[in-house]
Amino acid sequence: MILIDTSVLVDYLRSPTDHVLHLFEEKSAAICGVTRAEILAGARNLSDLDRIASSLDVLDQIITAEEFWDLLGKNLSLLRAAGVTVPLADAMIATLALENDLELWTRDAHFVRIQGVLSKLRLFQAETHPLG
Repeated sequence: MILIDTSVLVDYLRSPTDHVLHLFEEKSAAICGVTRAEILAGARNLSDLDRIASSLDVLDQIITAEEFWDLLGKNLSLLRAAGVTVPLADAMIATLALENDLELWTRDAHFVRIQGVLSKLRLFQAETHPLG
């Protein structure tokens, strides 16, 4: 299973490709609540919101346990101590990937910076997974 970041989903929803769909299926793509909220926030109207929500419903969702918040706080502290400032949502997504031992598929450069501090964060590289 891989965790999908908002950046990958936005690109896919704008321009779906068979290759990305195949990777979603092959790798059992999942999202987390913050990614779902970020995607839904981009809806233009209620009809668009319903269509997007239905699209997201086919993906597994990683649940945030109560213990997650202390771990997130620890990771944010480690990042700050290293001089790395990233959006809270990105820190949340990275922490969920770490906590659940999942690769994270993203196109957002913040995660490379996070990985520089939280070295166990694994970033999925779609380019190394050709079809076939």
